[in-house]
Amino acid sequence: MKYVYGPVPSRRLGKSLGIDPIPSKTCNYQCIYCQLGKTTNFTNERKDFCPKEEIIKELEEFINLNQDKFDYITFVGSGEPTLCKSLGELILKAKRLSKKPICVITNGSLLYREDVKEELIFSDVVLPTLDAGDEKLFIKINRPHPYIKFEKMIQGYIDFRNEFNGKFWIEIMLMKGINDSKEELLKIKQKLDLIKPDRIDINVPIRPPTESWVQIPDNNIIQILNGVFGEYNNINFPERGKFSVFSSNFEVELKNLLERHPMRQEQIFETFCSKKFNEQDILLQLNNLASQNKIKKVIYNNLTFWKLIN
Repeated sequence: MKYVYGPVPSRRLGKSLGIDPIPSKTCNYQCIYCQLGKTTNFTNERKDFCPKEEIIKELEEFINLNQDKFDYITFVGSGEPTLCKSLGELILKAKRLSKKPICVITNGSLLYREDVKEELIFSDVVLPTLDAGDEKLFIKINRPHPYIKFEKMIQGYIDFRNEFNGKFWIEIMLMKGINDSKEELLKIKQKLDLIKPDRIDINVPIRPPTESWVQIPDNNIIQILNGVFGEYNNINFPERGKFSVFSSNFEVELKNLLERHPMRQEQIFETFCSKKFNEQDILLQLNNLASQNKIKKVIYNNLTFWKLIN
């Protein structure tokens, strides 16, 4: 499987079957907190980066064999999914193949476009991000493509929300000393009051970010969040559960998983431990791949992660 992966444990969606229609690190943002590293294909052009026929074939194969093993079908992955020109067609195909709800996790940058709105309207959940309340901080955090303007993006959120009958959840990624002050959070709240999402998800960078100076806020942020937002959904905890693998080839399966995001070492143990592999065997293979400069170990927030070498 090249484009369909999982099911993977999700903090919001239970067991999520992922569909990744975009090549690794192809995006119109260059977020300072991105867990995948620096954007290598920085573009705002919508096109079919991957053969849609192959994506559909993998989706058909997986759903036929695993219909009851996942809770959501999620368009997400290693790039910005709304850059995929055939996203709407893929969403409709997924809905014909399965009765499970469809979620699109997006940076929200293209929600102002009529073609994107028309395609996402058929999904059940749309989950964009909003990390800043003004243009200046938006540029600092998300480092968007020059064609993306903050106020136009916000209006896109408002217009899409008014037309969309599904669930519209907005995620805010909070970072210490960057957007976690009461002043900056109140600016975000003003925009959210205009957008009127169904839910606000508060997140922090729990995995190693692109920029090493990005840090998790201090504990006193909870009091500020309660005062500013009142009701919100706290998702800043590690996901639990093992990831699905399709073969006994450790290197291939691990690289497929790490391409989507870094993994905690304990999660790798949980996923790959079996009659064939114990923790010592897995650690030996991890160190062997690291010696070949294929992966690297990163200590972040006192936890051990493994990630692909960019």
